[in-house]
Amino acid sequence: MLPSGFTVRGILSLTGLALLASLSYGLLRWVESELREPAPAESQKPALIIERFRAVRLNVAGQRKSVIAAPRLAQLPNHLGTRIEQPALDWYQPDGQTREWRLQAEHGWISADQQSVRLEGEVTMVRTADSGKQPMTITTRDVLVRPGERYAETAAPARAVTPDGEFRAVGVHAWLDQERLELLSEVRGVYESPKP
Repeated sequence: MLPSGFTVRGILSLTGLALLASLSYGLLRWVESELREPAPAESQKPALIIERFRAVRLNVAGQRKSVIAAPRLAQLPNHLGTRIEQPALDWYQPDGQTREWRLQAEHGWISADQQSVRLEGEVTMVRTADSGKQPMTITTRDVLVRPGERYAETAAPARAVTPDGEFRAVGVHAWLDQERLELLSEVRGVYESPKP
């Protein structure tokens, strides 16, 4: 039994109106959200471009420690790092005159904190006899370099050639200032001992 003045038809009408009002409000909010402009995507457009880039890092004695050069450098916004085309990274002995290693790649990326460099595409690492050490050429792809430690690593196939032989491996960790290589897998090599 309904209280006086209320009918089943009246209650159903009020319930229907309330449901219609709720649906209308929900539809209005959905249409408003669809009409809003989407948030802009983070821009990858360079904030700075330098042609014929060259940076020299000095040791505590004021001698060249390393030099990185590239035909083009593009600094990305928002701490996204720096893209470089055809980078060449040279590491010098403490005298600052004798180049010990040269690392070259098709492309590269430098982290915003400059603690790591990715050399992308084909990578060549060369140590010449002028360094006073046995010459060596390492060819591989996609190398991560930590310049402060003179450390490089890759998971890609690598080939190293010295006057005494050659080796191939998949994956290499290289401490270039210590003349130490860790070959990770599928290691194959040929070595000829020097003639007396």
